Amino acid sequence: MLENRWLIFAELWEVTKSFSFFRASVAVFLVVIVTACSGSETDIGEADHIQVLEEIPEHIREIENLTIYQGDSEPRYSIELVPEQTYGEEGEPYLTTVLRSAVDDNGKIIILNSNSDYSQSVFVYNDDGTFHTELGRSGRGPGEHGFIFDVQARGGNVYIRDVTNQRINIYSSTDYSFERTMMIEQLSIRDHEAVQELELGLILPRYDGNYWVIFSDRRSVIGQLSNRYKIMDHEGRLVQDPSLALPAGFRIQTDPSARPIMPLYFMGSTLEAVSRGDELYTAFTRDFLIRKYDANGIYQSAFYYPVQSLPFDLDVHTNSSPFSPSARVIKNAFLDIDRDLPETIPVLFRLRIDDENRIWAAVPMDQQREILEWWILDESGELLAKLQRPLLKTIFDIKNGYLYAKEIDEETGAEYVVKYRMEFREAE
Repeated sequence: MLENRWLIFAELWEVTKSFSFFRASVAVFLVVIVTACSGSETDIGEADHIQVLEEIPEHIREIENLTIYQGDSEPRYSIELVPEQTYGEEGEPYLTTVLRSAVDDNGKIIILNSNSDYSQSVFVYNDDGTFHTELGRSGRGPGEHGFIFDVQARGGNVYIRDVTNQRINIYSSTDYSFERTMMIEQLSIRDHEAVQELELGLILPRYDGNYWVIFSDRRSVIGQLSNRYKIMDHEGRLVQDPSLALPAGFRIQTDPSARPIMPLYFMGSTLEAVSRGDELYTAFTRDFLIRKYDANGIYQSAFYYPVQSLPFDLDVHTNSSPFSPSARVIKNAFLDIDRDLPETIPVLFRLRIDDENRIWAAVPMDQQREILEWWILDESGELLAKLQRPLLKTIFDIKNGYLYAKEIDEETGAEYVVKYRMEFREAE
């Protein structure tokens, strides 16, 4: 489980880094550019973060049932975000740092908050912004939690992944009572032959009550890593094994006497999102290529935009990633394995599917990924709209015509969630 904890730490570091560095360096800039309106390129300036490829790479041309769009495609609509309701902005319980949020089937908003004493709380808010209840509390008993990695709401339940106690607590979204616990080790020990020599990674609840469970190569592996995707039930039994393997990242050895370091994000990794029909959408971050698999994990189709991102600067990467080895160490490690550093940064950073099966793919607008441009696509991949937004102001959920995202009080620094009505208009 050590590798999985490193992955969790890496994601939480992205939240911490964007909060401290970005607010300190460009707070005034945010006041100017972050509005609740148009998602056009003029919000932040002319887009120069995307370069259109002149040729389609061979590894893309070989993909079956593939639709290729123009890299310079213009969106059909502009999008405006109109704020309608806030959650946790004022009154009790007070929020300090919002880590996660999700909207359940009843339209209630679930918020994972990091408190001033570094403990965590999960609060439930009514649609009108009033506080409803708290899910669990700190502890090791039934329904209690330690350090929480994720909160998800699917199919009438709320799922809380508790890293400290290595379990998932499941609550009913009918009355928010505690239902049961699934020990994470169950997913690793049952059907052991199916996950032999693999490390447990992400766990994505499905609407049918089962789980997409992602396993990765063990921490001793160097070079290109791989993810394996399984469908399991809440007792850890293998329901479906689609024999699906996708690239997971790239790991190097910096010291012969030490374990390989955690994967280098700039070499690419695979993003996943689950639709309401339990289809799995995936994207390897170095290509604007999104694949669709059905609920059994069988490949269906893919679409591709021939674009690449900004030039990669190793010094910028190491200076903005405090846990990264030095540029010299990374260069030497790549020389040892006869591998070239990439010329560009990954073109994708986040992937989401909303309740209308629109695909939201986030493209970094700078190497530090402080500003994201969300490409909003229909199910076939056609570009509907673009929305630029700081990484710091995370988009948490898109449901029922609304977008739920983080906002920050400029005076106190307290964080809260805002519900925005999305208005799409024909582009001029």
